[in-house]
Amino acid sequence: MQSDSTGIWYFECQAAELESYLLSLQRRSVIYPDECEFLIQHLNELQTTSDQNTHGVAPLCHRCVTLIQKDDLVEIIVNREHEKIDHVTQLPLRVSLLRQIEIWYQKRPNAITGICLAELDGFSNINDTVGHATGDLILFEIARRLEKYKNHEFKLVRLHGDEFALAVTNMGSHEEIWDVSKWIGDQFDAPFNTQKGAVFLTPSIGMSLNINTNGEPVSLLECAYIALNHAKGDPLAREKLFNPQQEKNLTRQVLLESQLNQALDDETDLEIWYQPKQTLDNMQISGMEALIRWRHPVDGLISPGEFIPLAERTGLICEVTDFVVKQVAKDLPVLRKQGFNGKVSINISANDFLRPNLVQAMLDLIAESDITTADIELEITEGAFISDFNHCILLLNSLKEAGFALSIDDFGTGYSSLSYLTKLPVDTVKIDMSFVRELAASTQARKIYKGMIDICKALDFNVLAEGVDHDDQRTVLKSIGCDSIQGYLLSKPLGLEKLLDYLSSQD
Repeated sequence: MQSDSTGIWYFECQAAELESYLLSLQRRSVIYPDECEFLIQHLNELQTTSDQNTHGVAPLCHRCVTLIQKDDLVEIIVNREHEKIDHVTQLPLRVSLLRQIEIWYQKRPNAITGICLAELDGFSNINDTVGHATGDLILFEIARRLEKYKNHEFKLVRLHGDEFALAVTNMGSHEEIWDVSKWIGDQFDAPFNTQKGAVFLTPSIGMSLNINTNGEPVSLLECAYIALNHAKGDPLAREKLFNPQQEKNLTRQVLLESQLNQALDDETDLEIWYQPKQTLDNMQISGMEALIRWRHPVDGLISPGEFIPLAERTGLICEVTDFVVKQVAKDLPVLRKQGFNGKVSINISANDFLRPNLVQAMLDLIAESDITTADIELEITEGAFISDFNHCILLLNSLKEAGFALSIDDFGTGYSSLSYLTKLPVDTVKIDMSFVRELAASTQARKIYKGMIDICKALDFNVLAEGVDHDDQRTVLKSIGCDSIQGYLLSKPLGLEKLLDYLSSQD
C-alpha cells in the first residue's frame, strides 16, 4: 500500500487473490460495500478485456475505485480526495482515521495505539433548543478545542453527527489512554457561548487499545464503539475501556434480541408461570401474578432479569405484554375449574403507556376468550408514569372504566410521593420486597412499614407485601395491618400444571 497527499491510495495483489483482497479492503473500510459488490460481480469483465488488450492494461472502474490488471498483478486505486474534510468542523473524516492508523501500524507495529471515541450527551436537545445552525457552530468549537491535543502523535476526526474520535499512538503505557480520555473530558469544562446563552455539554467516551483487537484499524474503531455503548449505559462512569467481555455481552444481546423476536412471532419457547397471593385475614389464595419465562432451546431457562430489560430497550416489551395477556386468557378458565376465583395480575411496562391504543389493545386481546376485564389486575411500576403523569392518569382512568383492577408494583423504590399517590385510581399498592427483609428483626423497619400501610389504608388502598419468604414476616405483616402477601413462603412461580397441583393441595 502507498498513498500520496491528495487522498489517493494504491494497493496491489495477485490476480488470483483479487476477490478475497477486495473483501479484506471492505472489512478495513477502505472501500465501501456497494463498491466491493460491483467490482466482484464484474471481475470477469476485467479478465476478458485484459486478455484482449495487447498492452495488458484494462481498467475496471466504479465510483472511486479503479482496478488495473497487469499480467498476474492487479493494481487497486482508491480516490477519496473529495471525502477528506467535514465541512462543518473542518476535520478529516472516518476514512482518514482508518488509513492513518494503518500507516502507524506499518511504521511502528509494536507501538501502543488507541482511540478515544467521544459522543456528546443529549446533543439533539441542544439542536432543538438553539437551532441546527448554532449546533454546527458548537461542533466547530469542539473541533478547535480537541485539535489542541499535544501529548502524543494523534489523529482527530469527526465520525458522524456528534461523534469525534481522537486516535493516539506511541504511548508509553496502556494506562495513558485514560489520561487522553480525561483530557478530552476537560475540554468540556468551559461552556459554549451561543446567542441564547451558555451551553454546557458532557461527553461519553469509549476507549480501545490495539492489544485487544485483531490488528486491523477498523477493529480498533469497532471496539471503541462497543466501549462507548457501555459508557452511555452507565450513569456512574461515562468513560469505558474496551475489554473482550463487552464484545461477548453485546454479541449475546444482539443474538438474544433476534431469538426473542422469533419466539414472540412463533409463540414458542415462552411460558407463563404464576405466583400465588394470599389474603391474611382468612389465609386463602386470593390472586396470582403472571410471570413470563423463556425456555431457550439451547441455553435453557433465561433469567427475566436478562431478557426483560432487553425487551424494554428494543421495544419488544409491548409484544411480551400481549403474549402474557393472551396466555392468561387461555389459562384462567382452567384455573377457574380448579376452584380459583381471584384475579390474575399482569405487569404493564412504561413502553406500554406510550402505545396510542393501550386500552383497546387490552380489550381486543381478551375479547374472544372466556374471561372479562374483571378477572384481570394490571400492575404498573412507579417509573411508568413519571415522564408524563397527566397522560398516565388519563390512561389509568380509561383502564379502570373498562373494568380492570389496578395496582402499583414495587412501591417505595424510587419515586414514591403522596402528591401523586392521592391522584392514582388504583386499588392495590404492592410494597417492594426490600422493605420486608428486615421486618422480623428490626423494630425501625417495622415502624416504617406500618407507616406506609397506614398511609395506604387512609387512601382506601389494599396493601400487598412482596417477597415474603418466612412465616415470622407474615406474622408481623398481619399484626400491622397488611392485607395480603406474595413470596416464596407460599410458593415459587409455577407453570400451569404444577399450579393446578398446588391449588389442589391447598383445598
